[in-house]
Amino acid sequence: MKKSHTTISSQRPSDSPVTGAAAAVREPSAATPRSRRMMKLALAVVSAAVILAMMFVLVAIEPSQGPVDTGNGGSALQTHTVTQHTITGYCPSKMSLADSGNYGDSQFQTSSGNLASGSSHAAFGAVYDSSITAFPNSDGTAVATQLEDKDPTDDAAVSVAQSDVDSHSLLQSTQLLDTKNGAGAASSVVSHATTGDLKGLSATSCVSPTLSQSFLLPSTDTGWTQQLVMANPTDKATAVSINVWGTSGAGQLALKTARTVTISAGNESVYDLAAAAPEQDGLFVTVSSKDTAVAAVVKVVGLSGLKTLGSDYVTADGTALQSLVLPGVSKGQSVRLLAYAGQRSRMSVSWVTKAGLKGAKTVTLDAHRVSAVDLGDVPDDVSAVSVTADNKIHASAVTTVSGSDGQQDFGIIAAQSTPRYSAIAIPKDVGGTLAIANQSTQKASAVIESYDADGARLATKTVTVGSNAASTLPLDDLGSGVAAITVEQKSSVDDALSWDISLTDSSLSKAKVAASSYLQPVSLMLQHAKIAVNETVGVLR
Repeated sequence: MKKSHTTISSQRPSDSPVTGAAAAVREPSAATPRSRRMMKLALAVVSAAVILAMMFVLVAIEPSQGPVDTGNGGSALQTHTVTQHTITGYCPSKMSLADSGNYGDSQFQTSSGNLASGSSHAAFGAVYDSSITAFPNSDGTAVATQLEDKDPTDDAAVSVAQSDVDSHSLLQSTQLLDTKNGAGAASSVVSHATTGDLKGLSATSCVSPTLSQSFLLPSTDTGWTQQLVMANPTDKATAVSINVWGTSGAGQLALKTARTVTISAGNESVYDLAAAAPEQDGLFVTVSSKDTAVAAVVKVVGLSGLKTLGSDYVTADGTALQSLVLPGVSKGQSVRLLAYAGQRSRMSVSWVTKAGLKGAKTVTLDAHRVSAVDLGDVPDDVSAVSVTADNKIHASAVTTVSGSDGQQDFGIIAAQSTPRYSAIAIPKDVGGTLAIANQSTQKASAVIESYDADGARLATKTVTVGSNAASTLPLDDLGSGVAAITVEQKSSVDDALSWDISLTDSSLSKAKVAASSYLQPVSLMLQHAKIAVNETVGVLR
């Protein structure tokens, strides 16, 4: 038997090649360089395709605005309410003649006579600063006069300053610490003379700058002058447009002078309304500023040969209303009513007494035309004029009094809606009577407080006025040396009461010079303004 032999040799696995099924389970690390290059190339192609697709979406497709987050969870329109902390009051210079040139014989030359003028300024509530400076003050050298509460021990918080007024206007600037109803500022100017062509009394409360305002003015016949004084207290020039309607016909008058005036920054400009629109029995004038708010006052002077017909300041009237009341008329005066309506209207005019209305008179007003209605002499017990109409109208009352040697004087009451809180500053050496009228159909009351030149409270009185009635209160009943008055309405009806002060001057009375003029109240209501911001969210391209 032959034996077989088997030989077994040991080898490491790496020493022999692997074929067949064993090759299919080779580790990834064993990939060839070629396959790695192919994989990188494929990834690059895919990435480029994704980037190109995203660029196409951003460029070619308009994004939807609706679902974009606006930041406030709703509309992008945001409204903000801001409160006025700075109050500016413009006080015109003393009354003046439009033409003071010396022509011909001295006995026929116009003259201001012994004209004197004074002002009073008051600030109410928590005030950081309130001061008065001459205006214009282009070189900045005018010295400011600070208002001062000389009686800080009381709870009145009223600061007062009184001064003389010369050829310069005045600007009162007040900065409030706490803005609330009843806080603010009021100022006034008064001029008086016993000789010359300005004999009588002229007065006005100082006015705040605004973009648009309107005036109802008396005659522009021969001998009458009307100086529209416009002041721009800002640091930006503005163009002012002037439109005028008269009594001669309906529609705007074709003015004989330019109707646009440019007022440089921090300056004044005077426009002659009587030259622009002569031979009218009354004017309705609108003043509109393009870029900045301006203050405006009209100085009206009447002369007839050597006879003085009077002078007064006229300030802007209020917004047109269907029901208006004009307090302050009294026995011894004659009254002419000026009215303007934007459309044909029927107007009813009544005297207002302590007991109510009497003596109604109905007048038809043509659209866009001033009407002048003579009401005659004021009856004994009357202290206001009531005006109602079937459309909104503007109205003013011209009161005239006569003195010796044919001398006359007039005052103008502009119909204004008096707010719940209001005030009047009263210059020294003048007195007068406070008239308050109720145009509502129910009783209304008001709290009247008076203050002296030191800011100390003199008196507090509550006055109740019957429906469609009026009442009067002499300033002497409110204390000696009254320099400021505030009125707070307590009625449930908004702005039911209107009031003003009919002024007197003892030096004029002694000289037997007729005098008529009024101070009308300044609002102490909180001033708000709304600012709307519209955010547009989208993709910028």
